[in-house]
Amino acid sequence: MDTETVKTFSYRISQASRSELVVILYDMASEYLKISVETDNEDEFKKNVQQSIRVVDKLIVGLDMQYELSVDLYKIYNHVKRSLMKAQVNCDKDEVLRVDKLLKKLRMSFYEVSKQDTSGPMMKNTEKVYSGLTYSKGGAGNEMLSDPVRNRGFMV
Repeated sequence: MDTETVKTFSYRISQASRSELVVILYDMASEYLKISVETDNEDEFKKNVQQSIRVVDKLIVGLDMQYELSVDLYKIYNHVKRSLMKAQVNCDKDEVLRVDKLLKKLRMSFYEVSKQDTSGPMMKNTEKVYSGLTYSKGGAGNEMLSDPVRNRGFMV
């Protein structure tokens, strides 16, 4: 994933509610799978599929198993994880595309839920971003000497 994409995910994470974080994880998994399918380099393919597996692990860890839906999601996520591991070993781009399609269907469901979530951002004391400008205690600006977001979020 390139630096701009990582920054975009970092901004989204800093402003996300609980349900929006799940949608972002789906987006991250799909981004890694897209990159893996587009590359001709076997090592790059395997690295990006592995990153996607790590994202699925985060989805699994975030499940609250007291709900029946979480048990069903756990089964789906385990299927996704096993399929990705198999695709990684065999360098099977068709399997990666199949899994990505499944993740996108799940994402649509969680996206609908996230639109109804009014809980607000999970992270507190973060910089607000509006139309590319960063508003902080020191004032507004879109040019900075150092990038404070560089070390935030999901880094590769």
